Amino acid sequence: MTRPSNYGQLHVLCVHFNTPDITLRLVEGFPRRTQAGREIVIRVLDNCSTGENFATLKQGLDGLPGVILERSTVNLGFGKGINLLAKSNAILDDDIIWIVNPDTRLTLNCLDILETELDLDTFAIISPLIYSGDEADPWIWYCGGSLDVDALRVQHDYYGRALAEAPRSAFETEFVTGAAPMMRASTFRGIGGFPPEYFLYWEDTRLSWEARKLGYKLGVVPSAALWHAVGASSGASQSGTFYYWFARNRFRFAADIGVTRRQLAFGRGAYESLRVVAKALKEREGRLSKLRAAVRGTLAGLDDNA
Repeated sequence: MTRPSNYGQLHVLCVHFNTPDITLRLVEGFPRRTQAGREIVIRVLDNCSTGENFATLKQGLDGLPGVILERSTVNLGFGKGINLLAKSNAILDDDIIWIVNPDTRLTLNCLDILETELDLDTFAIISPLIYSGDEADPWIWYCGGSLDVDALRVQHDYYGRALAEAPRSAFETEFVTGAAPMMRASTFRGIGGFPPEYFLYWEDTRLSWEARKLGYKLGVVPSAALWHAVGASSGASQSGTFYYWFARNRFRFAADIGVTRRQLAFGRGAYESLRVVAKALKEREGRLSKLRAAVRGTLAGLDDNA
């Protein structure tokens, strides 16, 4: 069933942390209405940035129509921050929400193609194809994904391939990345939002898992493409924060879906556990501190998984 073209609003939800220039560039790229006629409301949560960065963000957003800025005095993390934005009473259940990372950039027709696909009601949650790299040599970062439960590893399909190698039509997937998922507010709320205790990383895996358990279909729309500055929020390499929370939440997710510590300590599960630590050892800068962060995250995750 196709819904009325001007039905409700489309709410863009974005969590900001100390990257005002990146966030402002994203916000300024949005139109006031979608091609189908929905009013676009952009809701930005400042996640306890420094005073200087918050002031820069606020100054840039002041006066922009349809933009609402909120500020948290504590860093809530990504998932909990999005949950807070999505709880707004001004967002009706049948409104569309589009969760967008600040380090993404709109490309031609991406928003309108996604909106049209969601209105077909084939999928409850959809994502664009997400690519990175420069204009001369773009490459696919996400075009569908899967979860290997035995290894407890998420795989991005088509990762690193040329854009021309992506499928042409929308298709079902097991995993939708948290970088740019679109859905109705009722879907997000029905799932329970992101797990608030995850802080960073693996919250999109948990959301995808819970959505599929409830019978929701997840889809990728390759004709809608979004550019993503991979790593732009923390520099060219991964941060210690990444290594801690990625390692910790992998074990937390395992506990949440019934995967035992034994499964993660032997075989393919153990290999994947060690792979995170090995990745930290390959970092060019801050190798020792990142290794410690990965080990601390692993130990914290094991404690959660006990």
